[in-house]
Amino acid sequence: MWVLGIALALVLLLDLGLLAVPGFADQIYVCTGCTAPPGGDPNLIDPASINVGFAGSHTSVSPLLILVGAPNAGSAPTISLPSGVNPAAAGTYYGLNFATSGGLTGVFEGSLTSAAGTNAYGQSGLNTGAGGGASESWANWNTFNSAHGINDGTSFSLYAYAINFALDSTSGGNSPITIDFSGIATGSFVIAYNCAVTGSACTGGDLGETPFTNAGNAVSTPVSTSEASSTLLLSLALLGVAVVSRKLVQVKG
Repeated sequence: MWVLGIALALVLLLDLGLLAVPGFADQIYVCTGCTAPPGGDPNLIDPASINVGFAGSHTSVSPLLILVGAPNAGSAPTISLPSGVNPAAAGTYYGLNFATSGGLTGVFEGSLTSAAGTNAYGQSGLNTGAGGGASESWANWNTFNSAHGINDGTSFSLYAYAINFALDSTSGGNSPITIDFSGIATGSFVIAYNCAVTGSACTGGDLGETPFTNAGNAVSTPVSTSEASSTLLLSLALLGVAVVSRKLVQVKG
């Protein structure tokens, strides 16, 4: 019976939010309907409502960069921002290959292909760090889209958007921010980038980036956070029951 008790205790702690997964240092998540990183590997997003926030307690400077990888060399979608939030002035922030538009249109920064041997950040001129940005690779993107029947062609076109917004997830902060896209292609990946200090480039522990596990993908109707949580809790409960049943069979045998 002690096994069942532990399983039920885990379910209760998860449901109350008292049991957390390991830390998400320097990570920025992209999702729909969430205020913490779901870890959907990647997260399915609704382009009309996209949450971008820090995992853990972090601060940053402006701007916040949003990168969109459009499959099959697709065109740039148009971003919309919340009331009171504006695009940042045009600039090659943090090392971008080309200056952002200064408006709501994305600027082409490069292409992610199977031959590139790098990641979406690197192809856009940005460094990666301990937050898992290097996992935004062709292999991960193409494998996921292929499994969902999406043709990536030979490349993802990478577009950058700069938002005049200093993301802050400390107590009383402004994380997450909610954005949306119009004209975004199915199978597009949405990731983010920022820095804790001002400068022409960002390195080491100062940078914030999105790992593949918490990237956004506009592939289909997303599963809500509450649905995902309920599914997890049910799975844990069933696992506990199965373990107990097996123990009882062994004892009787």
